[in-house]
Amino acid sequence: MLTRFFPTLCGHVALLLLNGTGGLGWAQTDKAPAEPQAPGRAALLRVYLPLTGNADQAVQSALERIRDELLAQTRSHGDQRRPSIVLQLDPGNSATGDGRGSQFARAFALARFLCSSQMAGVKTVAFLPHSVRGHGTLLAMACEEIVMAPEAELGEAGVDESVEGTIRQTVVAAYREIAEARRTLPVALAVGMIDAQAEVLQVETESGLHFVLGSELEQFSDQREIIDSSTIVARGALANLTGREGRQFGFVKFLADDRAGLARALEVPVELLREDDQLAARWQPIMIDVVGKITPQLASRIETLLGSEMQQGDINWVGVRIDSAGGDLEAGLQLASTLAELDANSVRTIAYVPTEAAAEAAIVALACDQLVMHSTARLATRTALADDEPDRQADLAAAQITLREALAPQTPHGWSVFAAMLDPGIELFEYRDKTTGQQRLMSAEEVAELPDAANWQRGRPLQEAGQPLSLTGQRAQEAGLAWEEVESFDQLKRLYGFEADPPTVKPNWALELIEALASPELSMFLLMVGFLGIYMEIRTAGLGLGGFVATVAFLLFFWSKYLNGTAGWLEVLLFGAGFCCILLEIFVLPGFGIFGLGGGAMIIASLVLASLTFIRPHSQSDFEQLVSSVGQVALAGIGVAVMTTAARRYLPNAPLFRRMILAPPPPEEQILLDRREAIVDYSHLVGSHGVAHTDLRPSGRAKIEHELIDVVAEAEPLDRGTPIEVVAVQANRVVVRAAQA
Repeated sequence: MLTRFFPTLCGHVALLLLNGTGGLGWAQTDKAPAEPQAPGRAALLRVYLPLTGNADQAVQSALERIRDELLAQTRSHGDQRRPSIVLQLDPGNSATGDGRGSQFARAFALARFLCSSQMAGVKTVAFLPHSVRGHGTLLAMACEEIVMAPEAELGEAGVDESVEGTIRQTVVAAYREIAEARRTLPVALAVGMIDAQAEVLQVETESGLHFVLGSELEQFSDQREIIDSSTIVARGALANLTGREGRQFGFVKFLADDRAGLARALEVPVELLREDDQLAARWQPIMIDVVGKITPQLASRIETLLGSEMQQGDINWVGVRIDSAGGDLEAGLQLASTLAELDANSVRTIAYVPTEAAAEAAIVALACDQLVMHSTARLATRTALADDEPDRQADLAAAQITLREALAPQTPHGWSVFAAMLDPGIELFEYRDKTTGQQRLMSAEEVAELPDAANWQRGRPLQEAGQPLSLTGQRAQEAGLAWEEVESFDQLKRLYGFEADPPTVKPNWALELIEALASPELSMFLLMVGFLGIYMEIRTAGLGLGGFVATVAFLLFFWSKYLNGTAGWLEVLLFGAGFCCILLEIFVLPGFGIFGLGGGAMIIASLVLASLTFIRPHSQSDFEQLVSSVGQVALAGIGVAVMTTAARRYLPNAPLFRRMILAPPPPEEQILLDRREAIVDYSHLVGSHGVAHTDLRPSGRAKIEHELIDVVAEAEPLDRGTPIEVVAVQANRVVVRAAQA
């Protein structure tokens, strides 16, 4: 931990006065007041932490674009002052809330760019309204000035190293390089943030105060006379400083809680520090529509479209047009998580709500980086729970776990904001941190879970007590949920500098084919074709055409269901295991019925589950989906029964199938065969020897006395070609066993 230390001013005669920005300036008593200058030029770029993937390249491109625009404006107006680019380090989307998890290579590459001559024409300012830990500290060190909230913390860069207790020397050298190149942060403190084995001392000499590593103290004392020293960072700890401590030690230029305070410190209008999305990047946009009820099929389709577009093109702007009153809870959470997981530095996600986004649709909207609403649009919660949904509360309790642990940590909103969109019983209040002035929408339950709960002061409620949440675009913007309020889609385009409408992504022919095959009508048709193919295979004497047709039909059925998001390996394994059990019953263990009945039940279960997104139904909609799936399988079974009956009656007489179908014998021939089988007597074969003509498992055929006879193995299965001996005969049932050598 850092000790509080108030440095002594030694050898300085000049008087330090507070200037209008809250910083320190030299007093001027012999000069006339300077003429007020026009406000400087500035722009703000939000950098989302942690930095992963190609985030450094995306941020660098945005910096270059903003730099060029600011320099062009400065030259055109003849302004001699350097414009400022503010990098707001935003760890709001990180799981820990402090930005840890950045990849060292990404952070170091971006830090070197900030220190390079390419950025010499502008002044870079790091703004930290919240704590930043991990390798994201490199970005703050690489800027010329640092502005922090008083209670925000900066440091503990070593938490991002994978091997505890050891820091690679290349990483330490990189921190030294950035600190020495920029001189914003003392080198010793920079090393103390990354290397827990380093001890950092504050040393007072005749020339002032210095920060020195314990390992370099002896060399430092050879060059200067040390008056006093104190330990700032003990060995075994990582340096971590609050904004107030950084201001005290001199590397934090100003203290500011928000952009208004930042604007006053930089002496620029606060309007210039609003994110300008026209300058942030050269947008490559797409639009995706979420219209109507949110279903698993819709969520799966959007995920497929989004993944395909991200792989094929250089897409960095995803607009989600939402007009929905909600739908399936699991599908809504799945879609929201997909959008929230996109790296905000590389891909900007925008939710546009022209009319309504309620319940699960509201969660999808809030999961995007920015929410833009029409002035008359509505962001609302689900209405009161219906009496026919007794399990709804259990579903909401399970959903809250997902919101707490997975979705909320990736967004700027707390979990209770998302939960309030599902549960009308959750009340949201405007809370204010008495220490930092930060304002957030939270429920009383979420506040109680915070470690600094006592600092949060509750303000007015977001909605009236007992009333479901319903916010217009204007009210949502005032509450901080919506980023912008617009009157039309054209105004949205102007916000991002689009001249034409972003292309709306629609399913291609392959996706349309998948959705068509997964529809109830075609699914039922595929089942009918599959079972009819099996029947044809049994009746066509090993021709193979029926088996091939059945295989293709069932492959198309499960493939379409899998890609449509309703079937997985469970259904495929159940179907395959059930089919194997039926084959086992027919060819290996005839007569018992257990494997046959069990296999049939497994096949029916797999076909029903293939159209469901759940194992056990919880809500009324789940039961409706279950009834629909069971109905599809039942109708397919009825259709197969009708078609097989017609096939047995008409196909054997058809010219095309006459030679393919095993037709039953005529009635008079069947009577004669039954009579022959009834009077057959194989008792004379007892003691005879022969050879198994087929595998006996346990039944099969054997060649005895130059005649092929159906036999049954007595004890164990016998392989083809095994010498056998007839041991018993019961009517026409011949029992054999392996002959003794």
